[in-house]
Amino acid sequence: MSDLLGLSFDGPASPAISMSDDPWPLASGPDWRSGWGIAWYPVGELAAAVVKDPVSTGSDVMSAVLRDWDRFRSTIFVCHLRGAAKRAAHRDTHPFLRAYGGRTWSIAHNGDLRGDLGARLPIHGPEFEPIGQTDTERLFGWLLSCARDAGAATLSEFGYDRLADLFAEANELGTLNVVLSDGLDLIAYQDRSGHNPMSWRRRVPPHAAHVLERNGITLDLSGPLDENRTALVVSTEPLDDGEWTTMAPGQLLVIRRGAIHYDTGALTDPVPVLADAHEMPDPGLHTPGVTAAPVAAQRRPPERLLEVNHRTTYTYDEPVVRSSHRFRLVPVRDRDQRIQLHSLEMSVDGVRTDWEDVFGNDVAGYEIEDPFTEFSIVARSIVRVRELEDPSRRADRPTIPLVWMPWQRQMMLPYLLPPELPEIQLLELSELATGFAERNRNDLWATLEDMNVTIHRDFTYHPGATTLATTPWEVYTKRAGVCQDFANLLICLARLTGIPARYRTGYIYTGADYENTMQSEASHAWVEVYLPHLGWRGLDPTNGCVVGPDHVRVACGRNYIDATPTAGTIHRGGGAESLHVEVRVEPLDPGPPIEW
Repeated sequence: MSDLLGLSFDGPASPAISMSDDPWPLASGPDWRSGWGIAWYPVGELAAAVVKDPVSTGSDVMSAVLRDWDRFRSTIFVCHLRGAAKRAAHRDTHPFLRAYGGRTWSIAHNGDLRGDLGARLPIHGPEFEPIGQTDTERLFGWLLSCARDAGAATLSEFGYDRLADLFAEANELGTLNVVLSDGLDLIAYQDRSGHNPMSWRRRVPPHAAHVLERNGITLDLSGPLDENRTALVVSTEPLDDGEWTTMAPGQLLVIRRGAIHYDTGALTDPVPVLADAHEMPDPGLHTPGVTAAPVAAQRRPPERLLEVNHRTTYTYDEPVVRSSHRFRLVPVRDRDQRIQLHSLEMSVDGVRTDWEDVFGNDVAGYEIEDPFTEFSIVARSIVRVRELEDPSRRADRPTIPLVWMPWQRQMMLPYLLPPELPEIQLLELSELATGFAERNRNDLWATLEDMNVTIHRDFTYHPGATTLATTPWEVYTKRAGVCQDFANLLICLARLTGIPARYRTGYIYTGADYENTMQSEASHAWVEVYLPHLGWRGLDPTNGCVVGPDHVRVACGRNYIDATPTAGTIHRGGGAESLHVEVRVEPLDPGPPIEW
């Protein structure tokens, strides 16, 4: 037996892979073979690079070169360690590379295929004929020959179910564990008999440990540019004591940019996870180890009638003599949201002035000149909200990059500028955003939904972990925050991708289905992105769902400051201030459907 290792990162990474100089602890007898090989795709290239040594089992000069070489930076690595060669020759040492479809394909195989492979795995044409004498090259050439006959230049064009069927057919000839890549997808196939079982683990920052080690194989992910990388590792043996998922016999995983893109399940029972534009999944399907969309987002009705009660109370150690206040508490009135009742009451007498700000928000200004130590603002609204058109169902799905006319860009400029952060931080966040686009083949809506669901899945809702001054970079590195933080991060990623995005405040009805019912006890925040020919559409990264009739929209702007529900200035007096906010969102009987 030998060790397979496949790595897929959400952005370019430089892992250090090493092996002990001692003989393989699990190997003995004449079946033991030496050698190792690593293939990867240098950043920005469709051609793969490979280094291999048919005889060495440990660290040597080439291993040291790998650790320091600048080109050893990629999102995909295909590795065959300790036992990569059955003969002391490079031509028989895994992984193998072949050029096809304008890119390099790479493969590593663990197992043995027997019988008349020439007849069972026919290769049509000389370009894919094996150079060496391994069963793996015969398998590789047969797979590429089948892809060419089907007119497919990539794995996704060929079809993951069809690929799984080919692996199952080849698996009849012996044992077959495979790691395969076309530079975009990383494929892991588990032998149908369970031979030398493979396991996978998705590692999300912040990492408790950067070094994984087991049986003399060490994977070091401590590089200064890799600390914030998400990695999906698949291996013939778990590399640490973390939570690894063992692949089922006959299972095929498609991994793209650090996430499972497609999962056939055991014995090729297909379960799509993330999808290309032409492979939209059923939201009810779920794969173990992968977080599905929130249940509430799947079951909500086409419209709701919601009652919102929002009370804000300020208390001060000393009397406030004079103060000015601004309230953005009036829900939006438009074709998709109607106000049936709204009232705003203040506990202290003052002079009120109403206007519409530059973002279209209803603002109530309030000037108070009478002293007070406690001030309450109570907003009550009854709002009817309906479901919006699902962008994923449109036939004309836009792609990235979006092209804006000069006058459109002029209007959208405030929603296209990312926050002012150090260049090195913006570069890494831009790299992350680009990874989402590449993972979804530049499909605009699929990319945005992937960002939205990933933040929900990989980040922890942790009140008190951040402040109003917390930047998107700090949220990205800490992987924790509240709705405001997750909205700011998604806005930053969208803008770095050239997609206009704005900050939206409002309320959410969580019911009994959402994990975090605390969100309905305070004002909520999410993101709205502008889509060509559709307009503004909402994404809620806190819940990983598309905004719909559970959300009541109130104010919007470039950021929190533009849309804050309550703000003000104390001109004289006050001293120390304390704030208490109570929000209650409850559904009402909507009655018969109305004409929208």
